[in-house]
Amino acid sequence: MVDNEIEKLLQLQEIDNEILKRQTEIELFPEKVKNLNKEIGDIENQIKTQKEDLKKIQLDRREKELEIKSYEEELKNLNKKLDNVKDNKEYEALLIEIANNKKKISEVEDDVLLLMEKEDDVVKKIKILEEELKKTKEKVSKIIEEENKKIENLKVEVEAKKRERENFVKDIDYKIYVLYEKIRESKKDKIAIVKIENGICRGCHMKLPTFLVEKVKKKKEIIQCENCSRILF
Repeated sequence: MVDNEIEKLLQLQEIDNEILKRQTEIELFPEKVKNLNKEIGDIENQIKTQKEDLKKIQLDRREKELEIKSYEEELKNLNKKLDNVKDNKEYEALLIEIANNKKKISEVEDDVLLLMEKEDDVVKKIKILEEELKKTKEKVSKIIEEENKKIENLKVEVEAKKRERENFVKDIDYKIYVLYEKIRESKKDKIAIVKIENGICRGCHMKLPTFLVEKVKKKKEIIQCENCSRILF
């Protein structure tokens, strides 16, 4: 009698494990979607950062170009002054000022060239990231579509297993079933019935008293582990 009930409980536990496995996968799906979308979000943030860098570089370049125009305008004025110089001292002073001005223009032009190179590099990075984003969106969309189908199938399987369980528990002694449910609901792993191996409970891995092991072997009554309360077989 007890032997029969133990066998039924083991089969019930197998059904419950299959239901739990599928339900866990269903419950984890939103987190999986969140992580997939995070992959997209990370690339979008990189693009945003690069575009902000690009704006700053372009702004710096425009400022440098305006600076060059200002120096060029000043250079024109100096050259005009040079035509009207009356003495050597003033002439030499203007030549020095013109030389300094040209040097400044050259230095700022070098800065502009460096900024243009940086701008080109950032534009290339943005292009690469945008291509990566496009591919990632396509990949994520495909994965989510496939996972959605999988989840829908799992939901159907869960309902089928629940119906199987409902029919199966009708043949189990009510008091034993209630005990099984009480234990199962109290355990994180949802395991209510466990095997004894070498005198050890496979649920809590504690050594069992010899008298308890012997009682389990006799199969005359439902025996529970004194430590974790799981049903032993």
